[in-house]
Amino acid sequence: MNADALEGQVAVVTGGNTGIGRAIAEAFAAHGADVVIGWYDQPEAATQAQQAVERHGRRCGSLALDVTDARSVKAFWAQAIDAFGRVDVLVNNAGIQQRKAFIDLEVEEFDRMLAVHLRGAMLNAQCAARHMIGRGGGRIINVCSQLGYIGRGEYVSYSTAKGGLIAFTRALARELASHGILVNGVSPGLVDTGFDPLSEVAKVEHAESLPLARLGTPDDMNSAFVFLASDAGRYYCGQMLHPNGGEIMP
Repeated sequence: MNADALEGQVAVVTGGNTGIGRAIAEAFAAHGADVVIGWYDQPEAATQAQQAVERHGRRCGSLALDVTDARSVKAFWAQAIDAFGRVDVLVNNAGIQQRKAFIDLEVEEFDRMLAVHLRGAMLNAQCAARHMIGRGGGRIINVCSQLGYIGRGEYVSYSTAKGGLIAFTRALARELASHGILVNGVSPGLVDTGFDPLSEVAKVEHAESLPLARLGTPDDMNSAFVFLASDAGRYYCGQMLHPNGGEIMP
């Protein structure tokens, strides 16, 4: 991918202060984009992520954002557009994980999982779409998961949320394509971000089960997001890219 593949674009990355989100933000900046990072907690990490983007010579905004709250989302988008003039790319990355036996799962925990992944994606995509329609197009990229396809015991709520996000991606792609807005998704395998609740032993066992025999890193995801955000991805609509080390081969 050319170093200037995203030159002149403005990208919003929710949950962009840590893990995959931060890696995406830095990769976008490295390819020429200005970036607005939305973050919910860990303000120190948000500052560090902003500085990392700026080291690439790009502008970066760092704004507090609760993706489950409509007023917070609307305020975030108003600030982002006011500061940068436009937004060309949205990456719905904000997410949470929980490992818990289904019979012990509280309804509030299930609702929270759906709210962050599905309500959050909907609210941000709606703000993005309203803005992008007026500009004649844009890109929305949803961070899904292979667990949305295969499921996993003790990850029922997470798998359910990601499965819903996959369906959301496909339906939204069909509706927004005529407006020049391309909606696609990336479904990573297990990525070692430091935030996964799996034990180190479980991570090693999982890595050994993969054809590539290692876990993914946040940097392993970058090319998929840069590709979909760039002109090279102009004929991708409602598609899912699968950087997962060979765990599933759909």
